[in-house]
Parts: sequence; structure tokens; C-alpha cells
Amino acid sequence: MVGDKNEFEKLLNEETEFQIKKGDILKGKIITQSSDGIFVSADGKPFDVYVGKDYLLKNVNEYKLGDEITVKLLKINESEGQAFGSEKAAKRDEIIDHITEGKIVKGKIKEKINKGYIVELENVIDAFLPGSLSMLKRNSDFPREEMDFLVLKNEKRRNRTNIVVSRRGLIEKYIEEFFDNHHLNMIVEGIVSDIKEFGLFVSLNPYVTALAPKSELSWDKNFDHMKYYKVGDKIKGVIIKLDKENNKVSISVKRLKNDPWEEVEKKFPVDSVVEGEVVEIFPFGFAIRLDEGIEGLVHESEIFWTGKGRIEDVVKVGDLVKVKVLSIDKETKKISLSYKQVMGDPWEDIENKLKDGDITEGLVEKVLPNGIIVKLDDGLTGFAHVSELSWNFVDDVEGLFEEGEKIKVKVLHIDKENRKIKLSVKQTKENPWKKISNELKKGDKISGKVVKYVGKGAVVLVDDYEVEAFVPKSKMELKEDEDMENLLKIGDVVEGEILSIEFENEDQKGSMVISLIK
Repeated sequence: MVGDKNEFEKLLNEETEFQIKKGDILKGKIITQSSDGIFVSADGKPFDVYVGKDYLLKNVNEYKLGDEITVKLLKINESEGQAFGSEKAAKRDEIIDHITEGKIVKGKIKEKINKGYIVELENVIDAFLPGSLSMLKRNSDFPREEMDFLVLKNEKRRNRTNIVVSRRGLIEKYIEEFFDNHHLNMIVEGIVSDIKEFGLFVSLNPYVTALAPKSELSWDKNFDHMKYYKVGDKIKGVIIKLDKENNKVSISVKRLKNDPWEEVEKKFPVDSVVEGEVVEIFPFGFAIRLDEGIEGLVHESEIFWTGKGRIEDVVKVGDLVKVKVLSIDKETKKISLSYKQVMGDPWEDIENKLKDGDITEGLVEKVLPNGIIVKLDDGLTGFAHVSELSWNFVDDVEGLFEEGEKIKVKVLHIDKENRKIKLSVKQTKENPWKKISNELKKGDKISGKVVKYVGKGAVVLVDDYEVEAFVPKSKMELKEDEDMENLLKIGDVVEGEILSIEFENEDQKGSMVISLIK
């Protein structure tokens, strides 16, 4: 019995504290966990509360025993001593009042429905996104990732909450804020989102994309942005166009640096020797890149000291070469350069490099009807007349040499004043006519190969001597009306008798006539 009134009220209050009812919010610790849900024990409450996995904010395996969570009681079965709760419902009650018109909230589109989409806000509240405000293509898949939404409406309808959100409104809000907070010449940073021939599209934020025109990417007119950039690259630029009315923004990357032509004379003074990369070869010279946006031309007259040559034999694209600055025209953005002046005039001290009688190597640079031009070391070239090409008669120079062929030559004469060098190919070898005239005589037998027909006979290259002997048609065993071309084929090996040998001196060719008549 409770005799004291105050004591009775105290006990009554304690019992009330133990009472729970549907809709109560309570905090408790997880005491039991299974794959289907968890049990929460709330201090001072008569029942443990079961929360099914579909009513949790996270996957059930992301919880652990002892975690404290907040749940809302959904149902109480006093006869069985059980209570059922929802963590999502507790969260929903917590935030519903904060989802107000004009506020930006996070959510995920979870379903496409008639005239729009169902969006789950903060993982607990469904909202309606009208299709006309979604900025999405109706026939395309909707994005699954979390996005921001602008709350247009949050109202109660027959005990139900009606929330309407918008993507269009949010984007318009962000775009307006961008144009309000940015101005010309402001430096911005973005991500390359697309690459086109005419420039780059740069995403400055999820809602504003700027164009970086190709002409504004580099001071180098040959800059290849298609190779230099890739989607996803971070990029900085200066705002050069801000059109709020049409929502257009253009940026310049190159204007982050000064125009290199402004200080070109200071950086590359006239008469200075500088290094650059060969970027293009023309028929009349080659271009060198000295710096970003700075290219100069080396005219062919500033490549070779003597005559013309193959520019490709001197440089190739990609080579780093030193050149002398001859002139600069800032107005037309042209620089004249000299390659040969850096290499030095090979004729100044040619006596220290070559002298008459020297035998050296060279490359056949040009084959002409009357001889060949030979490229020597140090940028020098010489000429070998057709009479100096072989100890035999030459009627076809092109058949004897090929351009680019490496050969030995003898220096016959150096004319420093007129910058000319006479060469001989045949004089790099002993005159074979001297040997054959010493070893063979009239009446001796020889063998050789038919190499060509000339006039009224054929020419045979004599074995072991590399001299050509002439076979008159009258000294062939021809049948009546038979052509010598039918009797002797080019390449045929024949044997004959020497009819005559003529040889005057070592500097002259000789001659030999043979007979094939046995």
C-alpha cells in the first residue's frame, strides 16, 4: 500500500516514463543483428525494437553491435512484447521541415514514371521531378549518381507530403550565379570535356562549359591541340568572352603568357647564334621553331656556301640546329636565319682540308649528262667531268652512277677564288691500259663479256683488265644477211684474238680491236 500521496505520484510518473507509443522517436544501441534486420535496445523502455533491413538507412551489414541509432516506432504489439521501428522514418521526420522551397537538396533518380521521375531525397523522402524540368532526354537512361535538385514545393495533401523538385531551375540558378560572379580577363580553371578541330570544350562547372578556340590555345600557329590535350585534362584560361544573354563563355589559354613577339628582339638579338628545332622543310629553305609562337626561315641561300644542294641532306624535321639571326620584322612576324654562317665558310681554310692530288670519299649529289656533282665533307662540292669518270668510253652517265652513291674521287684542281673543285673518279685507280699493254700483244687470245653495240660493231669488257675492246662487224662469224645482235647477245661471254692495242701514256685511255673469227 502506498500511504503517502507524494510517493504515489512519484511511482505514477516513473511508470509513465516506461510507456511507449506508435510514432515515438527513440535512440538505442544495436544488441542483435541478422541478415534481415537488427534489434535495438532503448534504455528504460519495456520492449526491444526490431528494425527490418528495408527500414535502415544503410545496408544491414554496415552496422555493428553497439552502434547507436535513432528510430521511429511504427507498430507495437504489447501482447507479444514486440515493437517495430524505422530508421528511415526517423530521418524523414528530422529533415522534412528543412526541405523548403528554394533550397538545394541531394538525391538520386530512382524511377521513371508518367510525366516525370521519382527522386529519392537524402535517401528517405520521395519527390516528383517533372520531365519538363529534368533536363533529361525522355528516351535515354536517367543518371544513377547522386545529384543536386532545387526544391520547388513542399506541401501536405491529405496527410501526404508532396515535394516537387527541378533540375532546370537549379541549373539556371547556377548559370546565373556564374555570370554574376565572373568577368572578362578573369582566370578560370576547368576540365576538358570534348576536343574538336576548332578547339576545346572546357567544363568550368557541371552547368557551364566554355569554348577555348584553337587560335587561343597557343602562340604557336602549328600547335596541334588534338595531340596535346585529352578529355579529362585540367586546364586554365583567361575569360575573353562572357555572353550572359546567350550563355556563352570563351577562354584563352595562350593569353596566360605574354605575346612572345613583344620581346623577340630582346630574346633573339640580331647577329646572335640561337638553337631551334627544324619544323618544316620547303623547296626554298627550312623553318626553325625558336620558341612557342616564334619561327624563323633559313633560305636556301643561307644553307649552302656553293650552289644548290638537297636540303634534306643537311637537316631533317626534328633536328636541333644552331642558326644565326640575320633580321627580325616584328610587324610581319618574320625572322631570317642563317645556317651556313654558323657552320663556317669551308672555303676560308680549304687548303687545310684538301689539296690537289688528294683521294677522298664523297656522295654523288647530282648526275648530269656531262658528269657528276660530288658532295664532299665540310659542305664542299666538286665536279667530275664525264671524261674523268672511267678509263673506258662513257656514253651514259646515268647508267654508271646513282645519286646518293658513295664513291672515291681524286682532287684534280682547287680553284679557291671561283670556289670550284675538279674531281676524277677514274684516277683513283691505276690506268688498266698500262697494265694490259705491258702484258698482252697482238695475236694474244682474250675472253670477255659483250656489254653493248656501237656503230658497226660490239664492245667487249675484257676479263681481268676492266678495259673495253671493239669487235668490228667484219670480224664476226656472221652468216649472210645475219645481224650481229642475233649472233652476239648482251652478256654473252666470247673469246677472241687481239688485232691491235694502242696506248700512249698513263693519263690517256687506250684502245683495243679484237676478232672473233676462229
